Amino acid sequence: MAAVISVLTNQFFLIFLAIALGLLIGKIKIGNFSLGVSGGIFSGILIGYLAYSWASGVQEGEVGYSSATSVLNTGVVSNLFFTFFLMLFLVSIGMKVGSSIGSIFKRYGIKFVVIGVMIPVLSMVVTLAAYHLFFKNSGIISEFETIGMYAGAMTSTPAYGTALDAAGLVVSGDALETASSAISLGYTVSFPIGVLVIVLMISLLPKMFRFSVEEEKAAYEKELRETAAEKKIKDGPLDFMTLALVAAVGIIVGNITIPLGSFGEFSLGAAGGILVAALILSYIGKIGPLNFRMDQKSLGILYQMGLTFFMAVVGLRYGYDVVNSLMGSGLQLAIASVFVEGIAVIIAYLVGHKLFKLNWVILSGAIAGGCTSAPGLGAAISATGSEEPTAGYGAAQPFAILANVLLATLFFNIV
Repeated sequence: MAAVISVLTNQFFLIFLAIALGLLIGKIKIGNFSLGVSGGIFSGILIGYLAYSWASGVQEGEVGYSSATSVLNTGVVSNLFFTFFLMLFLVSIGMKVGSSIGSIFKRYGIKFVVIGVMIPVLSMVVTLAAYHLFFKNSGIISEFETIGMYAGAMTSTPAYGTALDAAGLVVSGDALETASSAISLGYTVSFPIGVLVIVLMISLLPKMFRFSVEEEKAAYEKELRETAAEKKIKDGPLDFMTLALVAAVGIIVGNITIPLGSFGEFSLGAAGGILVAALILSYIGKIGPLNFRMDQKSLGILYQMGLTFFMAVVGLRYGYDVVNSLMGSGLQLAIASVFVEGIAVIIAYLVGHKLFKLNWVILSGAIAGGCTSAPGLGAAISATGSEEPTAGYGAAQPFAILANVLLATLFFNIV
């Protein structure tokens, strides 16, 4: 029996099971709607919740105790899987679409900067409204859980870290430890909800506003054909040495911190740095003997693999938190995070599509970037059947990160 439990709780087994079930769920169509590769999040949530719940109930000395301890210690699957597959996805998709990033800025100017900043600002407005209208006098949720909820809804680790630092300027001693715990609670509850909201909204917005994704895709492809072509550099074969070099450069870039005075500091983080490095180097094309333009089909297979694994790991790692928050004391924070992100996304869509006249293919990526959500980008790629949302994501995401850091710093001054 112990041997069977050991297999069933094996991290690799759980990942592949979540992928298989997720892709099966993704094939289910309701009208023209399907989850595609995003189905892995939902299968992962179910499996992750069941695995963690089982492990929590196993007592020392019972059969499977060592396996249960491993599940609890790793969070079902190791965070290294989360980080590695996210990086693999970002470096390969960045290299695939980087050649078009120059034309994106030429055509759209600062529109994606506006989208990238707008979403965090609108989300903070909703956060403040929720705090003053519902949380402030509840005696249950303080300003510390609230800013943690904001960071989680924005799926922004930099905002979370900044909120912890900012709390140190407000309280000290034992009160700081309590405040930090509250911020972490809000973030933990809201982060997986933030992931689900952006994934679902990217998939559902075409239905909500009744426009055809296929028509948007055809219009965008026509727009690309009418735009002056970028400098042509012949694609080389898939080169893992060059990919690894790009990822290494990206990690260095992501760890560069820019001081912002009283607002703290800003950095892209490893994932953001990798995406930016891949987009820029792919746009440049060649540096000496290094060719950063690679076979598009091979890069497509690579990013699909990274995305598929990443989605499943996200669900597995956060499944218990999602279900537990919806069933327990974190319900208010979970509900609030839906509105914090959802309202901002809808307004950003209206501004981007109706006012800026941005095509949905590229706008969907920018909205995911405004939410700093790699799963959202994956959903946009899956829902549009195009890699082009990545360019919008790459253009908006750095400015969203900066806005999140500044807003998290200011929160305690304006709450």
